[in-house]
Amino acid sequence: MKVLTKTLLAIFALFVLSSIGGYFYFRKQFQAPANQLTVSQLPAASRFEWQANTTAGHTMPHAVLLMPVTLPNCPRPCYLQFDTGAPYSLLYSHALAALQARYPATGQTLTPQADALANFQFAIGQGQVAAHSIRVRPMGAHALPADSTAPFVIGTLGTDVLDGRVLVIDYARQRFELRTSVPDSLARQAVFAPLDFEQRRVLLRAGLQGSSKQLLFDSGSSAFALLTSQASWQKLARPGAPEQATPVNSWGKTLIAHTAPTAASLQVGTTALPLGTVTYIDGTGFMERMLMRFSGMGGMLGNEVFSQRTLILDVQGGRFGIVAR
Repeated sequence: MKVLTKTLLAIFALFVLSSIGGYFYFRKQFQAPANQLTVSQLPAASRFEWQANTTAGHTMPHAVLLMPVTLPNCPRPCYLQFDTGAPYSLLYSHALAALQARYPATGQTLTPQADALANFQFAIGQGQVAAHSIRVRPMGAHALPADSTAPFVIGTLGTDVLDGRVLVIDYARQRFELRTSVPDSLARQAVFAPLDFEQRRVLLRAGLQGSSKQLLFDSGSSAFALLTSQASWQKLARPGAPEQATPVNSWGKTLIAHTAPTAASLQVGTTALPLGTVTYIDGTGFMERMLMRFSGMGGMLGNEVFSQRTLILDVQGGRFGIVAR
């Protein structure tokens, strides 16, 4: 009996130690690297563009939110995908090489060393952004499109650009404005709720089915209102309603999104935001599920739930706001 008791205690102790070690391991994976961006000459205002996705014959008109930027010595406007699910900005090496080939005046400013590019600069409207060092991945188009007006995407704009600042996204007018503070005229029209910016993840606090939830705002999942677990999806989806299965690309990996109609709404103060649909992703790996668990997030919000409103992300003030139109 004593041997069995000791064995059980040893197993329990190992389980506790493994859980603690696992917790700190996954918390470390959730950490964002040091911010490399310097932003000046605010406010930076611009009109953004939507990029559609027609995967599997199903058109998603608002699949990707594209931010126009200008580069030194490059006459062609370029675009960055604005992705609040990315804690740091990065560039695509194939696209950079295509720009260099077409516009030699860009010189060595677009030549990465290993997997990073030093002293990279770009402008958003009148706002100026400088990166001491920015990561580069082997992604993007190998050639510029024949249509000179077609968006040419050179990278991803992450949440490092939001650090200590205010972002106003007017979805109805497709306007993007990065500021140092919330204008008083806009603040008077908004209803606010708590926002956390832990490790440069935009975590919004809202009510869902009578309880308070912390939800990651991921503008990279533009086509979806709420991404959640399969168990939560089953509770939120309309009973008997048909679901739509759609392949989605996540950093080169194809996953399946299951979307169904829902009657649920997000509650932000006195404002109710109908979700319309709810989605879960089939094909996520163990690491992604564990990161979700240890981050404390209850799900991910895309752009769709805010599509006819203005969203204020007041990172400096620790709050987000909704303005109805």
